[in-house]
This record gives sequence, C-alpha cells and structure tokens, in this order.
Amino acid sequence: MIILHLTKKYYPMIGGDAYAVNNLKREQVEIGHKVFVLTSNCDEIIQSEDVFKYGLKNTSANLDKITVKRIVSLFCLFFVGFRLLRKLKPEIIHSHSADLGFFISFAAKFYKIPVVNTCHGISFDDNQYFFLKRLAEKFFLKHSGFKWLIVVDRNGFEILKKAGIKNGIYVPNGVDIHKFKKQSKEKMGEKTRFLFVGRLEKQKGLEHLIKAAKILCKNNDFELIIVGDGKEAEILKRDVIENGVDDVVKFNGKLSEQELIQQYFRSDIFVLPSLWEGLPLTLLEAAAAGMPIIATEVGGISSVFSHGKNAILVKAGESGELVREMQRLKEDKKLRDTLGINARKLAEEYSWEKSAKELDSIYMSQGT
Repeated sequence: MIILHLTKKYYPMIGGDAYAVNNLKREQVEIGHKVFVLTSNCDEIIQSEDVFKYGLKNTSANLDKITVKRIVSLFCLFFVGFRLLRKLKPEIIHSHSADLGFFISFAAKFYKIPVVNTCHGISFDDNQYFFLKRLAEKFFLKHSGFKWLIVVDRNGFEILKKAGIKNGIYVPNGVDIHKFKKQSKEKMGEKTRFLFVGRLEKQKGLEHLIKAAKILCKNNDFELIIVGDGKEAEILKRDVIENGVDDVVKFNGKLSEQELIQQYFRSDIFVLPSLWEGLPLTLLEAAAAGMPIIATEVGGISSVFSHGKNAILVKAGESGELVREMQRLKEDKKLRDTLGINARKLAEEYSWEKSAKELDSIYMSQGT
C-alpha cells in the first residue's frame, strides 16, 4: 500500500504529531508499505526522497499560530496536492491536522483517494482556545469528507460524539517500549530530581510548576529539570530568576532522542502541569521508563492514567495541589516505586506496532 502522511510538524521537530508520524512511518515501512510524508516548509525538518514540503518557509514556533504566512501556505497546499497526488498515487492519505486535511481533500476527491485524519488534540470544545481556532477546527472536521476521524484518547471520542460527529474511532498513540527496556535507573546525587519534557508553551502550565518550585525550595533538597524549547522559553527563564529558583530549576533545551531517554532514567519523578492536552506522548515515555508521574487531569490523561494507581493526577492551574503532591512523592519512596512499576505495566499495553496494525485495518476498510 502507498500511504501519504500529511503533517504540520515532522522529524526532528518537537511535538506529538511529529513524533507520532515518524514512528508510524517506521512501523508501516516495516510492515511493507511505501510511505511518504508531506509537511511544512521548515529548515528544522529533514528533507529526503520520501519527505516533501509545501508552502512558504516558516519556523516551528509559528506553525500553531494563525498567521498570514500560514494561511498562504494552506492555499499552496491546495495546489501542491493535485501535483503530488498525481505523482505519488497514494492509496490512502493520513492527515494529522484538520486544516491540512481540508485543503488536500479537494485533490483527494478528484483522484478518489480516501482521507483519514488523526486528532492529536481537540480544541473546539475548550474555551481556553481562541474562538476562531475552535470554529475553524469544527468546520474542518465536519466538512472535509474524512472517512474516519481518529482520536488518540477516549475523551476526544466523546467530544466528537457530543458534537454530532459520528465517524470517530479510537486508536491510541504508542511508545517504543524497547528503547526503555534494557536501561537501569541512574541516581544523580542525593537530591530528588523532578523532570518536565515538552514544548515551552502556555499550554504546558509551566508557570505553575515554577511557583511550586519556589514553595518547595525552602529545603533545597531537589532539582527540577526542564527539557524542551518553545516561544515561552525566555519568559520562563526570566520567571525562574525573578522567583529566585534559578539554583534548583535548570533548562536543558532540546535534546537528542538518546539524551532524552537518559534524562528519563536519571530523574526520579515526572511532572506535567498542562492546562489542556490530548494524550501527551511524553507521559507514555515517562511511564515506559518506569517513572512515577504527577500530571493534571486534563484531556485524555485521566482516561488512560488512574489516580493513585499509575500516576498522581491534580487539577490544572493549582500550584498548591502540585506542591502537595510533589512533596508527598519526594518523601514517599515506596509510593514512587509502586507508581513507577504500575506505569511501566501500563506503557507495555501501548506500542507503535499495535497502533500501525490497527491503522492498517482502518485503511483496508476504505477499499484500498
């Protein structure tokens, strides 16, 4: 089968969609499919004979914003679609963003190629997102002619049902548990080591984690490692200095895959204080590394992780609750061990091999 993945972000960019497409492509090639990727015109993305770019040159930080450059690029996609589909002759198009799927749907209909779309996060029911973004997303999801709308968490499936969108189907993201199999924990000193991994954006709620660090730092018996990059990076670094926690909060920037895996194994507790989410892949990675997890009960997190069993779930935007649970896990090694063991068992239920096989069945159901 010839598959074309359509995604805003791709390897080696940071982002759930970039990571998911890269892993799915690898597994689908392993199965025996011929797989291509059509993605944004960014220098950060590696171009190859099976990776194509569309639109005006942009940066990863601007790909989630509604800008003139991005709108022009979407119209470029409309025209590129006709040329590329004629050249590649894919049997299925797998979009990973509703707007991209909408703009390629015209060429797809012309060539009678089915399109499925994965919703890596759904915003139209969440008032924290800009009104026009929510309105546009709902329009694209309803009017793009997608054969299936794939959601990566059960919460997203329920959101689609409530909106009257009946072609939703649940296929969770995976994690490459083999990368975490043969490693052992590397204790880095006596201090408890908290770890955050993700894009440095408002969505991730890092200002609340910094406030929590300020309250916890009285004893100076821990450190907080922040891994990732994004448009809030400089603001957050200033925030850390202003709160006087620059001796315990360290920014490690963007890391290679191997360096990131080492960070998981060198740290004691994973913290994700997001204000909104789908199902973050970093949580599955932390679980695969056997880490105890503190996360906010937003999006699809609570549909996968169970409070007190394989994670500690707290309310979003509440630094006080975050402090209390960070302190509790810092002091209770037995609870940390229990959560970590159970998190690893949970991660073993998710794999990219399984996701690729489930998607295969969906693709085949379209008569390809």
